[in-house]
Amino acid sequence: MISSISSSKHNDADDNYFHPNLKGVFVGSGSEGMADPRVANAILDLLQEDDDSNGNLRPCCIWAPLPMIYPSFVRNRRKAHKKLQEADIIVVGGGNTLYAIDRWNHLGLVPLLRKAMERGTVLTGGSAGAIVWFDGGHSDSMDPDTYACPMVAQYGNASDKVEEVVDESKYKAMVSCERASDFDEMLLRHPGERGIGIDHWAALVINGESYSVLSLEGKPGSILASPSGKEFGVDESGNAKGVPGIWIKHVDGNGHVSSNVCHPNGLLSEILGVPSEIIRESDDVKRCREANPSGVKI
Repeated sequence: MISSISSSKHNDADDNYFHPNLKGVFVGSGSEGMADPRVANAILDLLQEDDDSNGNLRPCCIWAPLPMIYPSFVRNRRKAHKKLQEADIIVVGGGNTLYAIDRWNHLGLVPLLRKAMERGTVLTGGSAGAIVWFDGGHSDSMDPDTYACPMVAQYGNASDKVEEVVDESKYKAMVSCERASDFDEMLLRHPGERGIGIDHWAALVINGESYSVLSLEGKPGSILASPSGKEFGVDESGNAKGVPGIWIKHVDGNGHVSSNVCHPNGLLSEILGVPSEIIRESDDVKRCREANPSGVKI
């Protein structure tokens, strides 16, 4: 499950805040979720249709990786910027959330990404690759295994075949009650924010001012059918007993975290508020940046 934060402070006079060309698919898991054909279809469904094209045909995709961690990206920045300007889909992989955001800012990519959104480019990613598109998030950016140097050492040589081993204990930790409780504690430190918890096998699909929830059938999740519609279907060992879905959380007037299952579809303004500055940055962020600086040369 990924957990992201968006400001819930809403300006009622600004009913059209969300850009009409905003399109995205934000998945709870990284490689597993993004590799599911149903997620790929959801991404392709958001592509703007060519008036002269046959609606029954799928577009042919050309993959253009942008390894922003390497000096070659900096040397060829103009060429890399051109790729972003021409992209129909921008995919962000999983990994270290804080490093990715800091790296974008370090390289001056944020304005280009915003322009891409405004022209209708589909924004997508899983795990950290989904959190980065929000104002803030609940992430494990202090995990040293996700720091730049270890990641490059493990995956840096594209010619080497890397066999990915799924660590069952890490998966259970991601969907556990312990992480959900920690996220609630984070929200209490950000009472003006709204939290979005996306299950490992679920995705938030955004198309302009509307959204839908993609729940991958046949996969486990945290949503249990109950009269209240609020039962969290994950036990203390991290075993998911329900179906995949999305939770919307906020701090109510009594100072308690309110959790509700996100409706399958609706208006984006019903689950997201107008973005603003995060109220208070975590005390651990500075230490994390010192241990894994975004300007480091690999």
